[in-house]
Amino acid sequence: MRYPAAGTGAARSRLIGVRVVVTQIAWDGSLRRRVLDTAGLPDAGRRESLIEEILAVPPPYRAAPGRPVYVIHAGDRAIVLGEDNLTGPLRDLVTAILEGGSPA
Repeated sequence: MRYPAAGTGAARSRLIGVRVVVTQIAWDGSLRRRVLDTAGLPDAGRRESLIEEILAVPPPYRAAPGRPVYVIHAGDRAIVLGEDNLTGPLRDLVTAILEGGSPA
């Protein structure tokens, strides 16, 4: 969902209560998919900000042979990332969703 930020006259948007689906596509074509709904998470604001930032300006796609590719869906947007694109907080987010998210 997208809502205007409180206190702004402009129609600036912010993700709130977003459902994030991460799909990992392995080198052999096998899929691993998990979903996380940020509503009710203690750190929802931090995760939602990171997700919005990634979707607004995704890192360049750089797939490497023999390495997984990731598809991240949130709201009505999706991005494709090679494993080498997953660094810092983005890697932490994807890892947390794949390890602790619900099956999609």
